[in-house]
Amino acid sequence: MQHDPLDTPLYRFAHIALFVLWRILFRFTIVGSESFPREGPVVLAGNHISNLDPLFLGAACPRQIHFMAKSELWEVPLLRRLVDGLGAFKVRRGAADREAVRAGIAILDAGAVMGIFPEGHRQRTGRLGRPLPGVGLFSLRPGVATVPVVITGTNRILRAWPPFPRVTVRFGAPLDLAALSLDRSHRNREVTNRIMQGLAALLGQDCSDTWDD
Repeated sequence: MQHDPLDTPLYRFAHIALFVLWRILFRFTIVGSESFPREGPVVLAGNHISNLDPLFLGAACPRQIHFMAKSELWEVPLLRRLVDGLGAFKVRRGAADREAVRAGIAILDAGAVMGIFPEGHRQRTGRLGRPLPGVGLFSLRPGVATVPVVITGTNRILRAWPPFPRVTVRFGAPLDLAALSLDRSHRNREVTNRIMQGLAALLGQDCSDTWDD
């Protein structure tokens, strides 16, 4: 695991421990991590099919991920200490949370990796859902790389047979966001569409869904 300016000791321990555990229980497979940027700010954008997704992505990524997480987790004292120790930051769902935006920008400005689930909510079927507005905002920061990542199998853990399915994390190459519209009002939507198309390609899904409306 590479070291970043905002690394936390708990995360480094969990990265190693969970990687070993996942390999034993879920035949954990990681594809494409060699293309992940080894330094500099990164937006890691993933699909979301289970509450366990951050734990598998954290074990797969060669750098610490600072996840945007729902604010309800901070209302439970034990969970608050855990998510703080893992370097996550909170967002209030269903509202325009400027504090969360500032926290995400601060992470990127420090040259670290920010993790985000563009859909906002779990899609247990495995099909991509509609992204939340404003997802592309972080990718528009100067010098930020945007990497799509998909996870499969976590939505079947203890919910189907076998109870310990194979779990795979697949990283895409950083997205080419050079040829964006000159119209600033359209850029955020354009970047969001590129992210969703990147996720769809990694999943082998049709990328003509209605997130472009």
